[in-house]
Amino acid sequence: MSPINMIADLLTYLRDIGDTIFGVFMLPGDFLLSQLAAHLPSLALTLRIGDDSSLVLAGVVSFLSWSLAGVLVWLIVRFLQNLARIISAGLRTIFYRLSHAVGSFKTRIVCKIRPLFRRRRSASANNAAEVEFNDLDLAVLRSAAACGPGFATSAPELAEQLMTRPTLVQNSLIRLSTNKMLDTVIGSTEGFDNYRLSRTGAIFVATLQRKWRQAG
Repeated sequence: MSPINMIADLLTYLRDIGDTIFGVFMLPGDFLLSQLAAHLPSLALTLRIGDDSSLVLAGVVSFLSWSLAGVLVWLIVRFLQNLARIISAGLRTIFYRLSHAVGSFKTRIVCKIRPLFRRRRSASANNAAEVEFNDLDLAVLRSAAACGPGFATSAPELAEQLMTRPTLVQNSLIRLSTNKMLDTVIGSTEGFDNYRLSRTGAIFVATLQRKWRQAG
């Protein structure tokens, strides 16, 4: 194909595109003028609709129609944006109120449950305080507390510190363990069980130390 033919085909293609765009643009004007001619023929005759001069009128009507459509689309978009903002604000408000209600409910539940745990701890400490321990029991308990939190001890180790027989210390350890002052630890030392200070025992020792400081 020669360059001249290619240029001619290109011009034809561009002309077809231009005609299509022009035809789409003129659609509103042609439709409205045709409806006017069908329903108001006298007015159409006055406006010379159907003549070549009516092409300008159709163009003006089309321009106004497309402009009105653009404004209408813009208004719809603005309305949808405002509606989306209102819905979003409403959802955020609902979520905030729900989270606030859940938080308040959780706080009430915690406030109701917390005193129960305090009463249980106080009851454990009071029960421990009501038990009568002899001097050896208290010495064993203080020595177990002196080992530090989580560290285990046994009758032979405490007997060496307290300079007494391991069997007596073992009896004291058993009595303290029975009253929840000590917890049994897996393992043994020279055939004797290992023990460590329990939470109740720690509270009991702290209470005794506070009383001794106040008495001193």
